[in-house]
Amino acid sequence: MRFWPILLAWGSWAQTMPPDAARVLEAARIKVLRTSRNLPRYTCQETIAREYLDPPKHRAKSRESCPATDPEGLIRSATDRLRLEVAVSEGREIHAWPGASSFDTRDLDQLVSGGPLSTGAFGTILGGIFDNAGAHFEFARENTVEGRRVFHYRYNVPVSASHYQVKLMGGTWWNTPYSGEFDVSVDASDLERLTTDTGSLPPDSKMCRAQTEVDYHYEKVGGGGFLIPRQANLRTYHPDGTSTLSMTTFSACHEYLAESTIRFDDTDSPAEKDGKAAVPATGALPGWTQVILKLAAPIDTDTAAAGDVVWATFARPVMDSSKRVAAPAGLRVRGRILMVKHYLEDPRGFDIELGFDRYERNGVMGPFGAILIEGNARIAGSPATLLPLDAGGELTIHTKADRIVVPAGTETKWMTLTAQPPSK
Repeated sequence: MRFWPILLAWGSWAQTMPPDAARVLEAARIKVLRTSRNLPRYTCQETIAREYLDPPKHRAKSRESCPATDPEGLIRSATDRLRLEVAVSEGREIHAWPGASSFDTRDLDQLVSGGPLSTGAFGTILGGIFDNAGAHFEFARENTVEGRRVFHYRYNVPVSASHYQVKLMGGTWWNTPYSGEFDVSVDASDLERLTTDTGSLPPDSKMCRAQTEVDYHYEKVGGGGFLIPRQANLRTYHPDGTSTLSMTTFSACHEYLAESTIRFDDTDSPAEKDGKAAVPATGALPGWTQVILKLAAPIDTDTAAAGDVVWATFARPVMDSSKRVAAPAGLRVRGRILMVKHYLEDPRGFDIELGFDRYERNGVMGPFGAILIEGNARIAGSPATLLPLDAGGELTIHTKADRIVVPAGTETKWMTLTAQPPSK
């Protein structure tokens, strides 16, 4: 799902609610828009923890259309975790892997494969609600939260004014109406919580509905204070009776200075140092050559996430076709975790996907690509199956433990893909 904000003149809602409620809402709206219009000035890291919920075994998955009520008694069947950098450009959220030199212009589901994904919680959805003449507002009630007065409002955005989009089968984006609630502190006029609910979605979305709840707080970033999500929870419901819950937390927010730039490439190029361009990357290593990679640091499934950088070293020298050393032992290879998924139902265990894309020689990065060689091993004392992927490999660790630490020094065999295969 994604959200494209629309910027329209403010409506005449103030005529339909009590004066105090209208005054607080207007003050909150001004503060919200000050943040949403400054979103391109800063970026945050978002960590997404996802849960996959299935009906219990005695209740088979449905093959029917969406149920009339939300399913009950669901059981966690799997969990995984992602980590990304998020910023805003031209009214939409853009993302990058942590530490990448540029943001990616592709849709999020093209950068990250599999599982529920959404955008908008970082801030773009706020403009579509609070700067939208087509949005309808209603004052609901006053609450007391931890000794503070809080006004509770309801809103809805009809499809004619909505830029909330859901991706359908085949890649088409479909606009959906949505509604929700939000809380504003009376004394400070701060938005504290906001929910969205899409209502019924078309069958081609493979979802019945999607609901989001975002908790906000003001945080000092750079030279000012910004309204930043503390946590966003996304819940999706599906026709087969399954559900997912994604919990996103935001951290390490920082402001881009005037002389800073955000690049929009699909590749992760070498960083510049001291204002000078990096030395051109060295050449590719020989292709279709077996190498042994030794993990430089442990991978802890309690904290690891897709997107995290991993480093390995060559455990043996890499030889070229002339039997000369193309890369010595100990040379560093950089990669990323592509997936960390924990399966909680039989067969229990972990899937850890890895991909490597660069090697480093004397501070200069060169291109590297390899696939894992299929086989069996023992990792962290548990049996593991090693499977090749198109651009990496998967470690499937079979265990009933709730945590695995893949130790530093773990060795795996890979086949390099940085050159054309030899002719037959």
